[in-house]
Formats: sequence, structure tokens, C-alpha cells
Amino acid sequence: MMLEDDLRTTLREHADEPVVRPDLLDQVRAGIRRDNRRRVAVLGAAVLLVAVVAVPVAVTNGRAPDPVPLQSAPADPAGWERPRMDPPTFPLTPGWTPSGLGASRVGRAGPSVLLTYERGPTEHVEVEVGPEPGAWWAEGDGSDRATTVSGRPAKVRVVGADVYQGMNPGEDQYVGIRWQLADGRWVQVGSEGHSTESDVLRFARGLRLRTVPASPVPFTVATAPAGLVLQTMTENYLCLAPAALLADRDGGRGVCIVVEPPGEDTKPAPEDERLTVGGRRATLSDNPEGPDSLTVPLDSRRVLTVYVKQEDVPLTREQLIRFAEGTTLNW
Repeated sequence: MMLEDDLRTTLREHADEPVVRPDLLDQVRAGIRRDNRRRVAVLGAAVLLVAVVAVPVAVTNGRAPDPVPLQSAPADPAGWERPRMDPPTFPLTPGWTPSGLGASRVGRAGPSVLLTYERGPTEHVEVEVGPEPGAWWAEGDGSDRATTVSGRPAKVRVVGADVYQGMNPGEDQYVGIRWQLADGRWVQVGSEGHSTESDVLRFARGLRLRTVPASPVPFTVATAPAGLVLQTMTENYLCLAPAALLADRDGGRGVCIVVEPPGEDTKPAPEDERLTVGGRRATLSDNPEGPDSLTVPLDSRRVLTVYVKQEDVPLTREQLIRFAEGTTLNW
């Protein structure tokens, strides 16, 4: 099974399991990691490399980085350019939202656009609009029921916390609603937390065809292979891919950037290459096709990782470093 199969499995099918809704980034990372470990096992060997790279990774958080000698930085590879960053707008505007939800954020996952809200660490409401039905966040128990949303036939699924793990039993639940617009696009509303079925239905029925403006792009990329466009975007995650992959429902295509808190998933594997990049510790993971990811701890709270799918955007080791070098955090 190739990496794209892993991603398809995690991003489409795993959402039907009776567990807490997995984050898009977790799905993509898990697919990449499984694929790497499988290939390493086939090769039957891994060596620990320690190297020093004299190329600074100028990753910032919107302010000027500490001065770093740039005379050793390579020129942009031939054919590289500043990539197109066209953040999506959202076609539906809520007329009412459950109390206490934070500000909305617009994102993208392939051809689908997302409108997300959060209330604390465990309560989420998300609306997805795309050419195909979205995924349910939990497996149904046969109690799905029919209703209508804005005069259109719809399906409602409610799953309690005793089945939908990770929530507070007796207090939280998952509510999902799916319907098709008159123009053929599908809408999927998902809620996990305290919101009741009636609340989520009220929210869904209040959606109107009015555009929500684009949210800020989380990163600026100074240079990348020519022809890349925004394929996936969330608050702290962004992927650039060839324009032909924009229609792929699987998020995480091309070359992706994420900043997240340190954890088990950001720790290097024994076979990863150890680097010093611009004075920072870094690790690089690869497979027979080429480099796979570059991870740079920024501080005690944030780790930046750049992932690449070589079949989408072939990059050499030096090009992956150069890509990360031109990345700026916008938040």
C-alpha cells in the first residue's frame, strides 16, 4: 500500500470509526509515518547520521529573526517562484450560532471549503461544502433520521459520548447533518460537545448563501517549485500542490507546513538524520524516493515540520531545506 492509500484510508474511512474526531493533520502525519516505517522495514536497515548544514532556516513568527549569515544560502533552484496563496472564501453565512462559540475560521481540504468554530479544547462545530458528501465523524447505530434543511432533504446522526469516545458521558454528544444544495454541492455540519441536536439543526437551517471572507493564511512561503497552489489550509497547517491536485478530496497533498506543540509525533525516529540548521536542532526523515520531512523545534512550545510527498512535488534534501528557509509564520 502506497502513501496515498494510507492517506485515503485515514482521511475518509477512519472518520467512520466510533472514536473522537481525528484532526486532519493527525491523519496525514500518521499516513506518512506508517509509510516511512514500512519502507524502512523493507530495506531492513537504518543508520543514525549526524551532520551540520550551513544553510540557515529563516523561520520566524512575523518578526525579524536573529541575524544569521546568509552568504552560504543557496540560490533559488531553477524554476522556483513565490507560490500562489489564494485563501478560500466560504459560500454560506450562519444566521445564528450556539452561544459561546469563538470566531469562525475559513479553511480548505482539497476541493472542499471549511468553516470552523471552537469553544474550549473539546467543543467544535464545522461546516464543510464540497462536490461530494463529507465524512461522518462517528459510525451510526442505525438511528439516523430524515429531516429538511432550507427545504432540502437532509440526514441527521446523533451519537452519545458513551459511543463517541473522548467526550463527557451524559454531557456531550456528536451531531452530524448532511444535505445537498440545489446547485449540487454537498453540505456537512458536524458538532461535538455540549450543543444539542436542536441547536445544531437551528445552526444548519440558518445558513444562507452569503460569502464569508477568507481567513489569513497561516504561513508565507518565499519560494517553491513553479505551479504550486494552496491545496489544504487550517489555522496552523498549509499544503501547496500542483493545481491538478486541487480537485483531490484527500487533504495533505504536495508539500505541507505545520506548527504544533511538541509531542510524541514530533520526536525523531532512531533512523532520522540529525541536523543543525541555522543554529537550530533539526531532524530529517527520508525514504527511497527522497526526503520526507524536516522538523525544526522553534522553542519550548512550538515545532515546525515540513512534509513532502515526493510523487506530488519531488524535492531533494537541499531543496526541502531551502523551502523551509523561506517559511514565515503569520501568527
